[in-house]
Amino acid sequence: MLSDPDPYESSIADIKILEEEILPINEAFQKVFGTDKELKLNSIKLAIGSNYNDYVTIGESDLVKFDVKPTLTGLLDFIKGNKESILGFLDCEYISEEGNVIYLNCGKKNISENIYSIKVLILASMQQRGFFLQQEHKYYGLQLYLIIESRKPNDNLLFELLRELNIDWEVIFFRRKLAIHDWTEIECEKNSENLKSFLRAKFESLNYFDVNNIIRLVVKNQLPFKVANKMASLLYKMKSERSLRFHERKFQENPYEDDPVQQDEYSITLKKAEVAAAAKLACAYLGVQKKIKFDRDISVDEILKYEAEINNM
Repeated sequence: MLSDPDPYESSIADIKILEEEILPINEAFQKVFGTDKELKLNSIKLAIGSNYNDYVTIGESDLVKFDVKPTLTGLLDFIKGNKESILGFLDCEYISEEGNVIYLNCGKKNISENIYSIKVLILASMQQRGFFLQQEHKYYGLQLYLIIESRKPNDNLLFELLRELNIDWEVIFFRRKLAIHDWTEIECEKNSENLKSFLRAKFESLNYFDVNNIIRLVVKNQLPFKVANKMASLLYKMKSERSLRFHERKFQENPYEDDPVQQDEYSITLKKAEVAAAAKLACAYLGVQKKIKFDRDISVDEILKYEAEINNM
């Protein structure tokens, strides 16, 4: 009895892909981290035979039986020594949750103090078929992924590895920064709860009531994310400077005594007029043409007073 067929077509990738794309990655990895550290071979399926209609397949477990070291270097050495009989490599894993067909999977964990792991994947995504048909005029296409998990984005070994691979890391981090900023802005403008969580996490001295007052004014006037962020930044700076001035004054009055009365910048809630002043200034700084609507109990004179205070920071 045959088992149910896998939900994808069987396909063979040219062995030159491993020689031209994977070999440089393996050489760069060993040059940076040392020859004693190897990328472990997790999955591969090689086609060995005379032609595409007459072949057998061997996987990573079969290679071990042939005394092939279960690493990327061991795989590449095996391919080099048996090049004439190897037709290519096939799909070996299907990830149903992602719709990905895996052709090569290798990686290494705990590489250095800051780099948790590095993975090298060759896969075909079912979702990318339309792209390959449109852009490449091909029915099927493979993609190479180098996935790095690092404690710090500016690790020296990480930079060295990217440099060996001729990857412009400055462009990568610039695009990543833009993508994260765009994503944050979209999510915060879509949902005020997301904006509230963002402001609470970024500006620690703004308490629950401060953030609520900012959100209330932003929602009422339909202000964009960049204005809300600038408002919070101005108010955060104002509270911090007030607290610093308070402690300096107390120290001058009682330089040798511990003052039991302390001013906690977090516990003191901002007035609505202070939030309104920050909104007007944020719009002015960012060039947002918006007439801010305030609650009737907010004094215009108070707003002007706090605008002057913020401007003088």
